[in-house]
Amino acid sequence: MSKSAAKCAFCEKRGSLTKGHVWPKWLNQILPQTATHHEQETGLFYTFTPAVRGPEYAKRTKQGSARSRRPRNTCLRCNSGWMSSIEDMAIPSAMPLIENRFALLNSFHQTTVSALLCLIAMRMEFLGIMRAVTPQDRDWLRYYREPSSDWRIWIARYNGERPEDNPARFYTVQLGSRQTDKVGAEYCNVQIVTLVLGELCTHSIYSPVIDLDQFGYEGITLTSIWPPTRFEIDTRFLPTVDDKAVLWLHEAFARESPPLPTA
Repeated sequence: MSKSAAKCAFCEKRGSLTKGHVWPKWLNQILPQTATHHEQETGLFYTFTPAVRGPEYAKRTKQGSARSRRPRNTCLRCNSGWMSSIEDMAIPSAMPLIENRFALLNSFHQTTVSALLCLIAMRMEFLGIMRAVTPQDRDWLRYYREPSSDWRIWIARYNGERPEDNPARFYTVQLGSRQTDKVGAEYCNVQIVTLVLGELCTHSIYSPVIDLDQFGYEGITLTSIWPPTRFEIDTRFLPTVDDKAVLWLHEAFARESPPLPTA
C-alpha cells in the first residue's frame, strides 16, 4: 500500500509538500546570515519562576542561522502564492523599520507589516508541538491577507546589544475560566511572540478566549499597529526598548496570569 500524501499545515490539502522559509528570504538583503549555529531553548523563563509545570527544559544547538529554518510542511500553492504575496507586500514598510529609517505608516502599511508578523508567528508554531492558532485563523490570513480580530500587534525601536543572529522568543499558554481535566499542549489558546529584527522589536499576542479590546501592559510603552489606526505612525517617534525590556515584555503575560484551574 502506498503511503498517503502529507497534508499542508495551512490549507490542509494533501499532496507534495515544499520547504517553506519561516522568515522571508528578503531579510537576508539587510540582515545577512552570519551565524554558523543557533540555540533553541524550551521551558525556560528569565524574569520569574512559573508556578505551574510546563515543558521540560531542553537546549539544542542547530547548524546555521535561526533564520535558515525551512520546515517541509506547506504545499507549493500556499508557499508561492498567498504566503509570497504577504512577504512581498510588507517589504516597503518593514525594511525602514528594520533599518531604523524614517517612514510614515498609514493603515495600509500597518496592515501589511501585521500580516507578515502574523505569518511568521504561525509558521514558528510548527517548529514545536505547542500550538494555539486555530485552523480558522490560518484560513483568515490566507483569504484576507491580514490578521483576524484575535490578534494584537505592537512595535518599538530596539536599542540593545545587536546580537549576531536576531533572537525570536515564542511561547504558548493554556488559559481557562473553569476547572478542567483537559490540560496539555494540544489545548493551548494563547500565543505570545516577541521578535528582534535589526533595530525593530515586535510583540504580538493571539487568543480566541481573551477580550483583547481590554488587554494591555503596564510599565512599558509600545506602538500598536494591529488593529491598524486611522492615523499615520511617524517612525521617528517610536518608543525604545533594550534587552532587559524585551525579556520583561515577552514574559509579562505568563508572569502575571493565574494558573489554570484543574479538576
